[in-house]
Amino acid sequence: MQFNLPLFFTTLLLCVQAQAISFISTNSYDIATDETLVEEQWVYAVDASINGLVKDDLFVLSGTRMALGGNFERNIWGMGGNVDLSGDARHNVRLMGKTVQIGGTVGGNVLAVGDTLKITPEATIHGSVKLLGNSIILEGTTLGSVSITASRMVTISGIIEGNLDIIAPEIILQRDTRIGGNLTYTTSKELVPAQGIVSGTIKRTIPPATPAFSKTRMLSHALWFLAALIAGIPFITLFPMTTAMSSQLVRTVPWKCLWVGALFSIALPVFGLMSISSIIGIPLGALLLGGWAFMVYTSRIIMGLVIGTLILRSGSTSIGHVLMAMVLGLAVIYIATSIPAISWSVQVAVVSIGSGALLLGLFQNRRMIIQIPEELKQLEKMKNQNTNHEQEEK
Repeated sequence: MQFNLPLFFTTLLLCVQAQAISFISTNSYDIATDETLVEEQWVYAVDASINGLVKDDLFVLSGTRMALGGNFERNIWGMGGNVDLSGDARHNVRLMGKTVQIGGTVGGNVLAVGDTLKITPEATIHGSVKLLGNSIILEGTTLGSVSITASRMVTISGIIEGNLDIIAPEIILQRDTRIGGNLTYTTSKELVPAQGIVSGTIKRTIPPATPAFSKTRMLSHALWFLAALIAGIPFITLFPMTTAMSSQLVRTVPWKCLWVGALFSIALPVFGLMSISSIIGIPLGALLLGGWAFMVYTSRIIMGLVIGTLILRSGSTSIGHVLMAMVLGLAVIYIATSIPAISWSVQVAVVSIGSGALLLGLFQNRRMIIQIPEELKQLEKMKNQNTNHEQEEK
């Protein structure tokens, strides 16, 4: 079965009804400097470059590169591989990507999520800033408060007029940094800022040392295992065909399941949040977020069944054997996710592969439902032709 991704997003976006909205799905979306967009824009493109004037809200999902160099009078929502905002945004900006760079002017608040985030020296942000990523560099001027959470390193320079709150394993404050408010940070290493860097108070929080295996952690995973088991029994019983197809797809085309699941695990919540930003889109947003939550949870059931079947190494399809395989597989998953060193990677793999297999299984099941009546009609037609032929011979 061939899956047309641009067609899917176009159909999805057309479900949202609002006034003066443009829905666009294309390989390359390019708005020149002298162009003006009056309507609200919902865009899916492999490559997006917007350098003109956008008068209404902008929602962009790009596969590789997103260059926002124009003037934006309303809010911006963007998700892509490499995102670069160098233009002038009058209101709020929310960006997500592998790399996100902001070098322009933002009149409202900024929320940025990604692997590598950078606020360049040319950037000026008038509202508050919230950054979540692995490596974060803040070099521009921010007039509001700044909150940063990083898994590796945070480097700070430039001017921060408000308070600064940082959670990171390693924090570097350059000598040209100026913090007008208070500095609150959470790290295992104590900071000793140079004189004049922080105008307000400095407060450090030492991160608690969490043991790898605690009684509370193990009890929590045991309860989640029990909940998944209780949900998995009726799911397998009510949807045996979808479960069987999804499990088979994990074994036969795991990489396809992985990229489909990863894509939809990101796209569904993003489009859901985009939809609920307006009153008219709240029903669609709730539907998308609910579907995403269902997909994430049931992915564990699918992967548990696959893992359990591989461990048991039996071809039996009895309900007892299937349930035993699911119990064993779920136990393996929840034991693995209780180990901090591999918990995150195991969860990502389970959700991505399991949800991808579930989606592909649903599409394949739907195709069979459509094809079977057509095949029955063909058989009935052949039967009638044979009957007529026999009557003619007599």
